[in-house]
Amino acid sequence: MHIQPIFAVADKDELHQLMRAYPLATVIITVAGRTEVNLLPVEISSDGELGKLSGHASRNHALFQLMSDGSEATVLFQSPNAYISPRWYVSGQQSGRNAPSWNYIAVQARGQIRWVDDREWLMAHLAALTAGQEAGRVNEWRMQDAAPDHIENAANHLLGFEIHITELLGKKFLSQQRTPIDRESLVMHLKTEFRGAANDVADLIDSMRG
Repeated sequence: MHIQPIFAVADKDELHQLMRAYPLATVIITVAGRTEVNLLPVEISSDGELGKLSGHASRNHALFQLMSDGSEATVLFQSPNAYISPRWYVSGQQSGRNAPSWNYIAVQARGQIRWVDDREWLMAHLAALTAGQEAGRVNEWRMQDAAPDHIENAANHLLGFEIHITELLGKKFLSQQRTPIDRESLVMHLKTEFRGAANDVADLIDSMRG
């Protein structure tokens, strides 16, 4: 992932927070010249120097067919994103030295995958992944709310995996290179967009103030 210094995020805790906020990750592997790309919910923990990823998929998933223990994986996490119109900038309008851009946050993790075929591990992982998404809801759903045989049957078809992160990169492209008045203008215009992601990006830009 190409990252200019002004957009780089190096703080591990901040990166982990972003990964927890957007857990549906793109998992990329290349084996014998074939690249496999999948969207999977992934849990991040603070185990190890850079953290550990935990996930799961169906036992007949192509991921498990292609990869053996120790295979290298790249995992991408991405925030909501939004198109930025040149007309929204205050500076540079007379000179015409503005161009369209895109605002977003992304995190890239690399590491070797290890398969986990352990029922207790899998149930704890599923419970933690669910709890992280249900937290703060008025009526949180818990694993115990499902019929036991339903959860058991579902778990029979799943296999877990862990990735101890060996490389962790973050990029926050939220118009940091622009003036404060430009960013205020972006927030104002993004808030008027009908797309929900635009509103989310406005909040991300606004969060950098102070």
